[in-house]
Amino acid sequence: MDIDTTKQPETMQVPSQPPAQKHNSFFSWFGKIVLFLLIAGGLAFGGYYFGTHGTKKMTDSTTPTPQYTMQKDDQQPTNTPMPTAMQKKKVKAGMNSDATSFKPYSVELPEGWTDTREQSAITDKLILTKNGYSVSIYQAAIGGGGCLYKGDAEVMMAQKFTNFAAIAGKNADLRRSWNEDAAAKIAYTVCQKNTSDGSYGSPTTFGAVSATAPKPADDTILGELDSIVASLTKE
Repeated sequence: MDIDTTKQPETMQVPSQPPAQKHNSFFSWFGKIVLFLLIAGGLAFGGYYFGTHGTKKMTDSTTPTPQYTMQKDDQQPTNTPMPTAMQKKKVKAGMNSDATSFKPYSVELPEGWTDTREQSAITDKLILTKNGYSVSIYQAAIGGGGCLYKGDAEVMMAQKFTNFAAIAGKNADLRRSWNEDAAAKIAYTVCQKNTSDGSYGSPTTFGAVSATAPKPADDTILGELDSIVASLTKE
């Protein structure tokens, strides 16, 4: 059997990629690059804007502005002074003569208390009042006696009290003393501690100190009343 050797082997034809597909691939990558550049540029601009404007705005909003007042004479700014606490009113009273053993004194009044003074050649009386409360400091040629409390032994010429409030005075230890009764007002007697034996008596070294208050009494105003008594100071 004869074989024809002139027949050529068939060659497989590989179809070539269409040119349009190459162009589409190019534009796809180009678009991605452009989008990336736009995003990167936007982020960079945003960071720059926030860094310059945002920081300044935060600084402006968080930094307090000092308050100043201008002086007309030299036009130099000075710091505005802070408000100070209300000062107590200081009142001086008492006798300068030798008519009694009592001497001049001073007392400090909280806000709202008023003072009235009654004087003669042999007496001196200071009356302090506020909203139905009063404190009286009386100097004259008067005698005195002891102040007795629960548990104290009987003493001649002494007053007995069922209640007292201790007051640490500037010059002495004092007690605002009283008895419970049916009266519309409470009457108080201020007694002073005797440093020699620890007993209490009236009058004090400032004079006969007494007080009155409505019933029931307001604890706040009673505290002011006690502060007045505690402020008694020899002049």
